[in-house]
Amino acid sequence: MLSMIRKRIKILFCVALLALPLAHSSQAQTVRFNMDVQPELGVEVLQDLNFGTVVTNSGTHQIRLGNPQMGIFKIRALAAQSAILTLHKPDRLSPSGDQDTTNTIPLNLDAAYAPDATNYQDYSPFANKELHINLSGDNEQVWDTGYVYIFGNIDVGDIAPGSYSGTLVLNVVYQ
Repeated sequence: MLSMIRKRIKILFCVALLALPLAHSSQAQTVRFNMDVQPELGVEVLQDLNFGTVVTNSGTHQIRLGNPQMGIFKIRALAAQSAILTLHKPDRLSPSGDQDTTNTIPLNLDAAYAPDATNYQDYSPFANKELHINLSGDNEQVWDTGYVYIFGNIDVGDIAPGSYSGTLVLNVVYQ
């Protein structure tokens, strides 16, 4: 019986020795991890459409797809994301500021979507101010980018000198 008690004491002693480092290392640790995640989903104006300086009664001025003066929107979303792009475009440019609002410049705009910033051959035109797209998802990245190009023409008639502008709105509904 004495040997049994000694055996139990030895076992308890060994367990205590083994548990001692565990008790020391099991003290609570506080780990704080802060993340600042920038939203990747969105639309950004890379370049405004700019017809430059024109002369009164100079007629039609055109900016074609691929012209350095065309407007460019950058769309960023999840790869393989579907979206509906809708344009609300003005049909006239109006004088800026306090200028006479009876003078306007007729405006005819077109838009196209392409997955590449400089490859205009692989584009999709908007139909009735709307376009359904799927971002390519060809690469192995989580996020993908597409581009909307704005181009068209103005017809400059007998207008007062000054600055003329209009606002185009691109709505993106992600699906």
